Amino acid sequence: MKHEESGGYTCPQSLGGGKPVPCIGKACAAWRWAEPKWGPPEKRRGYCGLGGEQKYPLNPENEQVG
Repeated sequence: MKHEESGGYTCPQSLGGGKPVPCIGKACAAWRWAEPKWGPPEKRRGYCGLGGEQKYPLNPENEQVG
């Protein structure tokens, strides 16, 4: 997901402590950048590292068939 979209999700760390808190995206130490690793910031995608390793393409338009 794009960093800007992360605020629509709840941080898993906040679930055990009472009040759910929105994800803060790239400002969090658990945020992991996925693909493309380099390039224009508007095309970069990431994910919550607490949810495990990302195994599926996050940005299919950057995938090359071949």
